[in-house]
Amino acid sequence: MTHKRLRRISTLGSRITSLVSVALVLILLGLAVFLGLSGKNLTDDVRRNLGFVIKMERDCADSQTNMLKRALLASPAVSRMTFSSAEDIMEEESGYLGEDIRGLLDSNPYSAEFDVRVKPEYASVDSIEVLVERFGSVDGVHEVVTESAVIEGVDSMLKRVGAVLLIVAAILLAVSVALINNTISLSIYARRFVIHTMKLVGATGGFIRRPFVMSGMVSGLIAGLAASAFLCGIRFYVERLDTAIARTLPWEWVALVCVLLTLLGMSICVITAAVATNRYIRASYDEMFLK
Repeated sequence: MTHKRLRRISTLGSRITSLVSVALVLILLGLAVFLGLSGKNLTDDVRRNLGFVIKMERDCADSQTNMLKRALLASPAVSRMTFSSAEDIMEEESGYLGEDIRGLLDSNPYSAEFDVRVKPEYASVDSIEVLVERFGSVDGVHEVVTESAVIEGVDSMLKRVGAVLLIVAAILLAVSVALINNTISLSIYARRFVIHTMKLVGATGGFIRRPFVMSGMVSGLIAGLAASAFLCGIRFYVERLDTAIARTLPWEWVALVCVLLTLLGMSICVITAAVATNRYIRASYDEMFLK
């Protein structure tokens, strides 16, 4: 009885170790995915704030201004557009100076302008140059002011950050697969003599393999649920800490990541369990002593 009890305790400890190891690996992978998704949303926010300013001629007709406004609204590249008349700009400047400057000037020196923001997929130097050339040739436009240096710097930085995140995610995925494979393989290695005994009494490969595969599936499911609970806790904590950062990771994305992580954990555990079990089904008694 004591021997059987010790063996059960040893088997239970092995399974708990396996579950904890798989859960930790899934948590690391989930954190990497969260970081990538948040980075993508932050990137889109930065790109949505890029654009250019169109300054109209001081004596341009209202029809020219309205024509340009319709063209901007119809453009698929424009995410939002703000129009400021010459009077609006004069009033804004007066607010900055703290006094009404209209009485000091003979005429309004300002002209109407459009503050144009582009969609994230058009927030590159080449795309904005095309837009500037297109709208700058419209009648009534005096000049188009762009933030070329800022756009180039942001575009270069976002490309580097995206490449780094992609490399990190690929490395973590490879490490995750390797660690889960080793964990499940060691768990089955501890029960290799059970497999050999079942083979000696005439059990088929499918019969021997089934409980190990089912055990691997359950282990992957439990580990995935545990990792998902931990990741949801992190998301909840981030929301209480900083709502702006939390908005970059919506709950629907968190749910999708948790489901995919659970499925990934189950798949890797099942495949690894099947491969490791097949190895010991085909092994001879002497090979059971080899790792």
